[in-house]
Amino acid sequence: MLLAAAPVDQIGALVDGFESLGFAVFSCDPAAAPRDEDRLLVRGIEVEAGAFAFLDGQGRRHACAGGAVSLIQRGVRVTTTAETVTTSERRLDVGKAILTGGLMVTGKVQRQSVRTEQTREPFVLLERSDGQPDAIVYERRVDYRFLGADKQPASHANLERTLARLHALAPDAPVDDRVARPGFVSGLPLTSTDPVDLALYLVTLARTRGL
Repeated sequence: MLLAAAPVDQIGALVDGFESLGFAVFSCDPAAAPRDEDRLLVRGIEVEAGAFAFLDGQGRRHACAGGAVSLIQRGVRVTTTAETVTTSERRLDVGKAILTGGLMVTGKVQRQSVRTEQTREPFVLLERSDGQPDAIVYERRVDYRFLGADKQPASHANLERTLARLHALAPDAPVDDRVARPGFVSGLPLTSTDPVDLALYLVTLARTRGL
């Protein structure tokens, strides 16, 4: 992304100018990027006789034909939480010791610090072309029992096997891992849209341009 904002009446001219120089360029509204609220959050998967279905959090079944999957994206969503921690300790207070004749020689001191924690969760996003919501499979939010004997102790390995299973059922859908590559999401300019959702949207648009 070269420009995070531009007057609407100048966008067309900017795109035309870059294209005249041989660049492949497109414009978009970051606010149009789909969010998880627009997607089906997959909690379970059923695979039978070459077909599959997704289960949502209420156990509802959402059938999906392999030909309806237009693109499979891999990515990592990073969530940062901040917590203010207050600690107190007693320290030698010379002034208080003098005033109280040595009866009180310490005073309570409070400190505040901010503790941040990052959670990284890989996911697989299946974009659909049949009008149904895209489906997103997070590594640690899905029941892997459908893998049967292939189920592994580690969630990462299970996500990899899930991707392989789904891609085998939707072989015509390309797999794009640009959002998972280091530096791609962090290199985007700040907008009002979540950077991971914006990155996924940009890749989707780029694929329509053959990029």
